[in-house]
Amino acid sequence: MSKFNKTVLCIIDGLGINNSEFGNAVRAANMVNLDSISACYPYAIIKASGNEVGLSDEKDAGNSEVGHNAIGSGQHIKQGLTLLNDVLQSGEIFTTEQWNKLADNAKKTKLNVIFLLSDGRVHSDIAHLFKLLGQCAKANISVAIHAALDGRDVPTQSAIKYINQTREFINKIGVNAKIATVAGRSILWMDRYETNTDLLANAIEVCARGRGTKSNNIENDINAEYAKNPTMTDETMSAFILEPDWLINNGDSVLLLNYRGDRAVQICNMFERGKYLNKQQYGYIDQCLFFGVLQYDTELDLPKNFLCAPPIINNTLSEYLCGFGVRQYSVTETVKFGHLTYFFNGNRAESFDKNLETWKEFKSDVLSNMYNRAPKMQAEKITKDTIKAIKSNKYDFIRLNLPNPDMVGHTGDFDAVVIACKTVDDCIGELVRACQEHEVNLIVTSDHGSAETMIDEKGKPVSSHTNNPVPFVLLPFGGVDYKIKNARPARVLRRVPHFLDINESKNYMEKSDNFSWVIKDGEFGLTNIAATICKLLGIEPSKHFNKSMI
Repeated sequence: MSKFNKTVLCIIDGLGINNSEFGNAVRAANMVNLDSISACYPYAIIKASGNEVGLSDEKDAGNSEVGHNAIGSGQHIKQGLTLLNDVLQSGEIFTTEQWNKLADNAKKTKLNVIFLLSDGRVHSDIAHLFKLLGQCAKANISVAIHAALDGRDVPTQSAIKYINQTREFINKIGVNAKIATVAGRSILWMDRYETNTDLLANAIEVCARGRGTKSNNIENDINAEYAKNPTMTDETMSAFILEPDWLINNGDSVLLLNYRGDRAVQICNMFERGKYLNKQQYGYIDQCLFFGVLQYDTELDLPKNFLCAPPIINNTLSEYLCGFGVRQYSVTETVKFGHLTYFFNGNRAESFDKNLETWKEFKSDVLSNMYNRAPKMQAEKITKDTIKAIKSNKYDFIRLNLPNPDMVGHTGDFDAVVIACKTVDDCIGELVRACQEHEVNLIVTSDHGSAETMIDEKGKPVSSHTNNPVPFVLLPFGGVDYKIKNARPARVLRRVPHFLDINESKNYMEKSDNFSWVIKDGEFGLTNIAATICKLLGIEPSKHFNKSMI
């Protein structure tokens, strides 16, 4: 018999709250299970963007990395974007020994910059590129830009805008710089969790060996691609070589200017260890001086050379619960496995206690991130496995991530996102029934918005995250007096408007006397979840966590 009140945390990835029905795949999905529990159990609207998750501007959309950092740490953590903004604005980043090492080599050769050409502020910010170019102009450093095109965290067909902005800035400041190559982020460079490592090898073939389509007019070539496939996103844009004389030469300096880690670590492994490449391919880059703008994985020491130290996250929820002997179980699929483990545990690649932490991963479909082709993903398997873990009585705290709204949302395919949301809603219904039957507390929430805003005011598809708040629903089935105070069966109770109006009371609960736990009045966000989980388990929250919601 466990000494803790067992609790399940269900993170629906990429599902926010939007009052408007226009372009709202969440409403279109008619998520009756989520709607019902939102109306009939303790519920709150919580923040999942901006300063709440460590970003520099309140308008900054949240993302899965910072969202899981916030949930798992229970603290406000300055993230890579904020850290970089600070040191770039002050110029401090260009005064270090590490910068001098990179720059000295670049003066003898050139500086190759691998960069997601975007102002989406999820992986990168074009303002950082402009700061770097400004410094290179002062230092007389030649710069070759190898641009990954976005179309995921920004409008789906916006590549030409960012290419032109960059060229205009280069001409304005007079730096010796060229955009050498361009390609969609899912074509070259940005593999995620080793699901498609061919695009890393292909990046060397194009950007170092020059094996690719030459472009004399990139704007015409991109428009031709759009004409062939009007619904395509820049993410899948073909690779083009714009400047054949500005490719990566062995011995050059190379800087990865993206600051988010999940796709960066693969690039680091490739340059530093030759991973994903054959011997001949690695021979084209093995003498390059490679730097990351951050160290993306401190546990794995990737990369060895970096310009800005990453955020330090201590006193996380997982570590704290291990101190009490709480048995923990984490389950999701490949595309979110790192989020539910590495990012949740404070950017730590290993568990705190292998005897107390069990991690389960279902392999994601290999679809080059085009999950609109299979919008149900592995949600059913994840849910069934979670219920099996509940029934096993082996675990005190279980967390799962259902990636569908986020991953399918990034394709910009509205109809597919509706299917994704319906799939998740079915899973929620199964989880509610299982948790009530086995007297296990259930929290249903999200890490950031996305699926609730799929079409912009011009009628174009949106594939990026939003800064909308997210739902937080507490089903306190594990309370000691639950069976006396609340005998309501777990089923679809009644059809209600989607969630609650965002302009109404921040927190809501119907018939609060029926529940063991009541959500407090106040403003809450993802960083308040850790302390809330402790309360549900019957553990006093850590002094490092932001306050509990109950």
